[in-house]
Amino acid sequence: MTQIGTPAFAFPINEDELIDFHMDVAQALARAVPALGQVFALTFGEDATQAALRPFVLRSGSAISAELFDRLGWRVFFDQHEASLDWVEATKVWRDGAAYAAQGTAPDEPYDQPFSREDRERRVKALLDQARTMLEHGAMLFGDTYPQIWQGVAARAAIDFGGTVTLEGLQLLSGISLGAVRNAVSLGELRLDDTGNVAAQEAKAWLLRRRDFCPSRWENPNDGQEPFDIDKVAEPDGNGMILVPQDVDGTPFMPDHVVRTAKSGPGLSITVGAKGSEEQHRDFYEALTALAKMDVPRWRRRNGAGNWGIVRARGAWVAVSKAEIDRQLAARSAEVA
Repeated sequence: MTQIGTPAFAFPINEDELIDFHMDVAQALARAVPALGQVFALTFGEDATQAALRPFVLRSGSAISAELFDRLGWRVFFDQHEASLDWVEATKVWRDGAAYAAQGTAPDEPYDQPFSREDRERRVKALLDQARTMLEHGAMLFGDTYPQIWQGVAARAAIDFGGTVTLEGLQLLSGISLGAVRNAVSLGELRLDDTGNVAAQEAKAWLLRRRDFCPSRWENPNDGQEPFDIDKVAEPDGNGMILVPQDVDGTPFMPDHVVRTAKSGPGLSITVGAKGSEEQHRDFYEALTALAKMDVPRWRRRNGAGNWGIVRARGAWVAVSKAEIDRQLAARSAEVA
């Protein structure tokens, strides 16, 4: 579909993007709390402001911070010692919300326990309760800082648990412009209800055909829920799983599909990159790392007819077993030995 209008807000996806986003929100809170104190003091007085802000200092700072707050008063404390507070921990819900909106991951995954769908769903729904508060009242403290995060959370929650999705929510989850979403309505690809929204089941079916939509990862028992880390893409998670891209047909980047005999010299070869900018790799994991660094990952794979062609990544990277990757690599190596 042709892009129409301004593209959607881009959610932070990988570890570096999430860190940068989280720091931005933490800094916004560090600016907002003293400013809120000014308004609160003007309205309710200094003593009430001191009492109102003290629990936050106790939660976000050390015993020393609390002592300084009590001795210096809230104005001097925030002017001279605000760096002693853990603004990052205080805004963790924003990082959790961004990760869920973008990829549908559950917060606080317990890596020392076996997978439990019920536990993941419980943690996701707890996040949704927090998200509703942020969506309705967060602007009172954070202003217009990233409202798309909570709008995206609400849209994905409707997909995951039932409800309706706004056109703006579909824009956020699909990564295309609002004009393009409205064009899909005009073409009959999406049907609106009486409120101008789209039913969850129909919205999900449409989103699954969008290249940038990531189905909720919390529902996948093999997914460790870690954010995508470009520098560690070839390292397995605690469950021995590695994330690999998949093409438009849902075929994952696996040795059985992408490895062939090298044309120059012995060994195996994997080709990645767009036509005219292709790279040859002898090592599967080096090729996977190269794909992770591309804006749009592309690679050559063999189709059902045995022909090799370039495909591009679509949707979320999927978790596959490193043991299975290594088994396929060993089998391919044995064929050319």
